Amino acid sequence: MRKYHVVILFLIGCLLHSSSQMAEAKKNANQQVSFLEQLMAHTIKHDEVQTIKMENDLGQQREFSITDGFQERVLRKVVHWLHHSSQVKGTIEVSVRNPANRMTLTMVNKEVITIEPAYTCAAADKRQICTAKDGELIVSENNLKIRLKSQPLYDWLAVGWRNELDGPTKEELLEEALFTRYLNELGPAYSDFFMCPKIRIEPIDGDPRRHLIFASALNYSGHHGGNFDKLTFSVSDSNLTGLQVTNVKIDKHISQDEIEKQCQSFD
Repeated sequence: MRKYHVVILFLIGCLLHSSSQMAEAKKNANQQVSFLEQLMAHTIKHDEVQTIKMENDLGQQREFSITDGFQERVLRKVVHWLHHSSQVKGTIEVSVRNPANRMTLTMVNKEVITIEPAYTCAAADKRQICTAKDGELIVSENNLKIRLKSQPLYDWLAVGWRNELDGPTKEELLEEALFTRYLNELGPAYSDFFMCPKIRIEPIDGDPRRHLIFASALNYSGHHGGNFDKLTFSVSDSNLTGLQVTNVKIDKHISQDEIEKQCQSFD
């Protein structure tokens, strides 16, 4: 009888091990969805991009990293434009050897994606003349390529990346300072809500001494925990009555679209 118990325990162990292997294989299969598949399904997340390296045929280079709080905005912007791009049907021209500009995305899973202008090439005087197709891009992953249309991403790839600031503008600093001033009125229980602050100010009855402030931000801890909450509140700011906070509200676990809307500072 003891022998049968040993055999049964062995078989149960084999079944559990096999189930574990199947679950792990399924998990790995889900993780191996290609970038281009994610692109077509609009499921890329900006934090899946580790770095964006920019370079042009003049030798100029620049890199943006997910680990830099300010540069993270650039990653959000690029992914936003990719999600709002459209696929161009038809033949994909072979990329020129030295495109005017090239973007290289290094993903957290070490995949490398390149994005460069799409070119239309034609033979002229026994040589090939290639001209960039305005608004169109070639996205390459390994040996696979797709052609997209995105005017804002095309323009940014051409010149916009060189004009990105190394830090916040004076307007953004002022907005953050004002938000912090009003957030302090809510007390320490709300101190975590300082990510992607937004402020909208309106005069009360046209009086420049009295203002109604509408403020919102995300909780910083959501950056590490995976779920973001959104704080919204309004403040009446008057030199006659001081500060009066109203309409304090927290929306739990907001959607990715809401996160992007709160954090984006681009068209």
